[in-house]
Order: sequence, then structure tokens, then C-alpha cells
Amino acid sequence: MDLTNAEKLRISEGFVVWIIGTSIEELSLLDPMPESATMIEVRDEEEPESVDAAVLFASDRTQLADSFDDVLPQLGSIPVVWIAHPIGEDDIDEDAIQELTADYGWYAHESVILDDAWAALRIEQD
Repeated sequence: MDLTNAEKLRISEGFVVWIIGTSIEELSLLDPMPESATMIEVRDEEEPESVDAAVLFASDRTQLADSFDDVLPQLGSIPVVWIAHPIGEDDIDEDAIQELTADYGWYAHESVILDDAWAALRIEQD
């Protein structure tokens, strides 16, 4: 049985998923979402809602670093965090992501292929 991308990213029924830095094309990578799972694109920094998973889309290293500066403090309380990135880009391959995330005290945990153009790397805090 083939898994959906949402299943590959461990998104389950009822999850609230924070989607960061995405376009409509990238968002379609997560279709179909599990039943009753919801996506949010903006999180209230003052009173953040409970989030079960976060998927940060980045097309290059600069975009990823900028996103990290903005959202990393909020990611620590989220159980499942993924960085989705284009396949075949030297600027933002797995090694580059591991190097960048390590600077912030995070490490790469698992990698999955989403389609011919995108992959995702699961990160956790040290």
C-alpha cells in the first residue's frame, strides 16, 4: 500500500499542522490530508494554538535560515517538525540542512521523498 505524503510525514487524523513558507503548488504535496486534520499558515505568537506537526517549506538555504530565525523558537514545543526542500539543489540538500539546523541545536532524524521534486527531513532538538 502506498502511503500519502501526509502519512509519510506522520500527520494523523485530527492533527493541527502548521505550514510555513509555502505556495499553492507545495501545499498540494500534502493532499490528501487525514480526516479532520487541519492546516494553519499563521500562528499567533502571543497565544499560539496547539500544533501537532509543522512542515517548513524552503526552496534555498537563505529562505530556510530566514524562516528559522522567525519560527524556530515556536517549533520546540511541536512534536513532529519537517523541513521540505527541493531535490537536487546543492544549496539546500540534506547536508546543508543538517549543518544549518545544528547551528540552532537541532539535528536531522529522518528523511522521506515526497515526489520527484521534493523531499523532507525530520528534525528534532538536541
